[in-house]
Amino acid sequence: VTYRRRYYYRRSAQGARTTGAALLDQRLRLQPGQVTPTLARLLALMGVNAPFLKAARLVERFLLFPISENTLRKETERFGKLLQDLEQTWLAQSQDPHWLQTRQREVPPGSGRLYASIDGGMVPFEDGWHELKAVTWYRVTAGSVAPNSPEAPPLQAHHITYHCDRLPAEDFGLFLWATGCQRDADRAEELVFVCDGAAWIWRLVDTYYPQAVQIVDWYHAVAYLAEVARALYPTEKEKAQREAWLAAHEDILWWGQVDNLLWQLEPLTTHPTAGEAARRASTYYQHNQHRMDYARYREEGYFIGSGTVESGLKQIVALRLKEAGARWSLTGGVATAKARAAWLSGDWDTLVELRETLPLAV
Repeated sequence: VTYRRRYYYRRSAQGARTTGAALLDQRLRLQPGQVTPTLARLLALMGVNAPFLKAARLVERFLLFPISENTLRKETERFGKLLQDLEQTWLAQSQDPHWLQTRQREVPPGSGRLYASIDGGMVPFEDGWHELKAVTWYRVTAGSVAPNSPEAPPLQAHHITYHCDRLPAEDFGLFLWATGCQRDADRAEELVFVCDGAAWIWRLVDTYYPQAVQIVDWYHAVAYLAEVARALYPTEKEKAQREAWLAAHEDILWWGQVDNLLWQLEPLTTHPTAGEAARRASTYYQHNQHRMDYARYREEGYFIGSGTVESGLKQIVALRLKEAGARWSLTGGVATAKARAAWLSGDWDTLVELRETLPLAV
């Protein structure tokens, strides 16, 4: 479509002609060399869900005109940058005593339990593989079961928000605090962290949320026993023994009897084939024993799995950032990850509004 429109110049107080503008362009929000805000949000949405080249080909099929891969990449990263700018505002607020004190006075405490899970995933950047750290904030309620079922209804996570960045642990702590303030984590009636046993994670939790209930993810805890079982009974002929050993020791852990489990593992630490796995498991359980009272957690209705953050990392890192041959720039990889996190969190419309209010001059 080709169109003609009037172009106007303005004069300064001294009478000199200054740079002009096409008023119709301003009204329609058209910029030279730029896509419209409406098209931008469609391109960015394609960019967070598919590799840029594939997304560009799909766009051409849908819209019947070509869009370059670079244009699609630019709009996707722009959406991520909008979220990054918003997160910088959160960071500044979360370090502002006046903002925190006002919130303490005016925001009523939250009710119920608020959960969080933290983890990291490796991403191929141009200078090598680096960890993208992520935190998910969520609520948990009982799910549904079949009528007349004797089983207790399963717990289900909902209202999940995903936040991620490539940061060292110390800086990620500030990020954790800032995103938590947006979910009123510091005002929650009860705050619960369910994570794996990584020391850096629990160090941040102790620093920023010392009042939180700490639970080591059940599946990570069981994985250490599975390693011992495989090392003890490695052959296919020993499958029945391996499964019986694992079931018996998993039951001990299920009831939170970590002292008993450590006692059972102690003789195996010198085993010729299973010694290394047994020592790793023992160290893990010793360091996290106070976070493994699974019998009490179940009795009190706590969620004991960190699947929310693992699912988030799978959707952000594994399904988007690790496509074959990908090598991300620092800014591009982080921006794309943040844009995808916003889409997964249901916060896309917030970025759309921010994109549509960008100034015309770029």
